[in-house]
Amino acid sequence: MQFELRKRDVTLLLAALLGFSLLLRLTVGVAYSNHFDTFWYRKWAFDLPNGLFSVYARAKDITLDYPPLYLFCLYLTGLAYRLFGENCGEALQMFLLKFWPILFDLLCTVAFYRVGASFSAGTGLVAAALWAFNPSVFFNSAMWGQTDGVMALLLLLSFWYCRSGKAKTACVVFAIAGMTKFQCLFFTPVLLLELWRRTDFKRVLIGCGAAAISVAIVFLPFMIGSRAPLLFFDVYLNGGGKYPYCTLNAFNLYGLFGLNWVKESEPLIGSLPIGALGAVFTVLSFGLIVYLFLRGRRTCGFVGGLLLMQCLFLLTTRMHERYQYAVLPFALAAWLIHRERPFLRLFAALTGMTLVNQALLLFLNQKLSPFLTKTYDVWMQLFSAVNLLLFVWSVAVCVRFFLTAPPDAADAPPAESTTPKEEPTDGILV
Repeated sequence: MQFELRKRDVTLLLAALLGFSLLLRLTVGVAYSNHFDTFWYRKWAFDLPNGLFSVYARAKDITLDYPPLYLFCLYLTGLAYRLFGENCGEALQMFLLKFWPILFDLLCTVAFYRVGASFSAGTGLVAAALWAFNPSVFFNSAMWGQTDGVMALLLLLSFWYCRSGKAKTACVVFAIAGMTKFQCLFFTPVLLLELWRRTDFKRVLIGCGAAAISVAIVFLPFMIGSRAPLLFFDVYLNGGGKYPYCTLNAFNLYGLFGLNWVKESEPLIGSLPIGALGAVFTVLSFGLIVYLFLRGRRTCGFVGGLLLMQCLFLLTTRMHERYQYAVLPFALAAWLIHRERPFLRLFAALTGMTLVNQALLLFLNQKLSPFLTKTYDVWMQLFSAVNLLLFVWSVAVCVRFFLTAPPDAADAPPAESTTPKEEPTDGILV
């Protein structure tokens, strides 16, 4: 069935979608009080107005373990606290702490609209709605107040620019992502492989150089202000080694065997530590991605990112409960581009799994249910088993994608511009 949407209708529908999504998030975000994790952001926000660029000199005092870019947002939050008072009302506190996560959710919704609208206006609206009203995304920002929506937005943009052949822009946006959330760096091999496939070596080098310059520009004032010439290595190496545990509430292989918060240095066989198993799986995961990009009959950065993060989350150590959240934008984008239903089904299933993984931990720490407190380990093992089955399915879907030829020419890479083409008529064909 075909029908036409005028550009004005599309604009009104998108505005209504964004407005309702914002209202719903703000209402729940302000009404639902959560201090777990969010008060770390509060502590950093209090301190940042004392000296933004010197903050890493005080990192141990305030337990700061984030890269620098999100600190600019928290600096503004700190100024707001100074205006309203550090002990302002609970509702206002929740608004201040959840404002940025909610804002980036909306920006990611707009980005998904733009990606979908490069195919048709109707597709853009569907994509925006699937992200705006995704339960896991909503829970992450409006209820918990976490910042994974920032990562989702930047990774989506980076890989979309990469798919469009804009190597320099893709690399700069990816560098920004890596300076916002540590786990964005997991996707580096996939981005480089996709760039190598879609552009020439010279443009890849230029892109990497632009990314390095971006990192230097951001880090330099912090290095000077904190008097730490090796700050870059301190932030990433120390941050990466801060949680040397098999799993940190993540529903994965180690959660299945009851290894939550068990140090990865514990023996697996003889003197061989559990962490060695995680290292082996890490190498195998990256090896699988390289093989599929080199030998596959077709490739896609979004499918590769989905597959790699699934492998790392389910099979390697040091995974936190929210790290699987990163697969959601990749699964949705893969469906939008290739229109293969297994990706949409995966998006739905992964939405449910990431929602449960977040909710169980948050409700446990809020002590909402004595029953949950007593049975949390059992639930974790049960859902880890389910997630491993979901993992097997996701690997099968992604590997099959790489090893089969595209069904038709519609799977070819899009044009350079991601702006939807305007029809010569007065409407937009959906």
